[in-house]
Amino acid sequence: MTSILLVANTSWYVYNFRLPLIKDLKLKGYGVDVVAPFDNYTHLLEHEGVKVHIWKVSRQSINPFLELNSIIELIRLYRSIRPDLVHHFTIKACIYGTIAAKFSNVFRVLNAVTGLGHVFLERGLHSRLMRRCLRPLYRTVFMARRSTVIFQNSDDQRKFIRLGITESNKSVLIRGSGVDIEHFKPLKTRKKKFNSPPQLLFPSRIIRQKGIYELLAASRKLWGKGLEFELLIAGKLDSGNRSSLSLSELKELRREKRVSLLGHIDDMSELYSQVDLVILPSWREGLSRALIEAAAMELPIITTDVPGCRDVIDHGGSGLLVPVKDTHSLMLAIQLLLSNQDFAYHLGETARRKVVNEFQVSLINEKTVAQYERLLLMEPTKD
Repeated sequence: MTSILLVANTSWYVYNFRLPLIKDLKLKGYGVDVVAPFDNYTHLLEHEGVKVHIWKVSRQSINPFLELNSIIELIRLYRSIRPDLVHHFTIKACIYGTIAAKFSNVFRVLNAVTGLGHVFLERGLHSRLMRRCLRPLYRTVFMARRSTVIFQNSDDQRKFIRLGITESNKSVLIRGSGVDIEHFKPLKTRKKKFNSPPQLLFPSRIIRQKGIYELLAASRKLWGKGLEFELLIAGKLDSGNRSSLSLSELKELRREKRVSLLGHIDDMSELYSQVDLVILPSWREGLSRALIEAAAMELPIITTDVPGCRDVIDHGGSGLLVPVKDTHSLMLAIQLLLSNQDFAYHLGETARRKVVNEFQVSLINEKTVAQYERLLLMEPTKD
């Protein structure tokens, strides 16, 4: 039996984003294992019949001894499992996994770049120095003969090619992990009238890079003008992220009477069915799963004109795009949709059609499995 190994830095990611892929692979007769750290979703994967091999790795660690041990542990796992193909998700898994594959005689590697990360996005001196140090490592990993790189948006793909980190013939564009359009679909009983007051949803982790402060500033200006609505935040702090809000900042946010902090929501479909608008003023995305889910629910969406967001939303057709970090434009967009509900619902209906045509999970899995089959038919190549 052909063996596929999926490797990620959280079991949460595999369960929430790749379980349909695992099920499709099993139906096609592939053997599928997962390598990921132990977390609250490990047992959920095992309950689905997935063999999970525990990998001790930390998202935020930069301790060289711990990181070296993480690579050695991957080598041990790869030599034990002996997969025919390995699919890595997120940068750390891609880098460590490709190194481990070289020392484990694993010759077919897919590296999924789910985002550039703060090192390639921030402009400070520290980030510039880190880019200079990391670029040779990235080039070694993503130019390896055994490696094919999957990008979620064309901007990231072009940037990696322009920087010489990979080449066009070693990369492929597969936009995200897809969504189940039968699970995320509008209710038949949904009324085409906003709640009173309207409910605006920010569906994301509470970090600065998702545009939370721009949204709060825009909302406060509108509240100051007498426009009534409630802002719901469905997400939690991400302590492993450099731009996460502090506990004191979160405490200050809780004091805002018209803001409701809902925390992490396991099944967002029910929440989407209750709100009127979705707003995600992110600074950049790999490809926003939250926006795709909201679009599948026919929700009007306001987001930023950045990679990973504009791939989902066509301005004026399936939603509204505003310039990044532009509070005034964001305020005007919110005001426009709240005062033009027919237009808002038209945007949502168009967004749903785009998801059905481009982002449903069956289409994405089909493209992913096609890459597996292409690599499996090729003669294995050594670096």
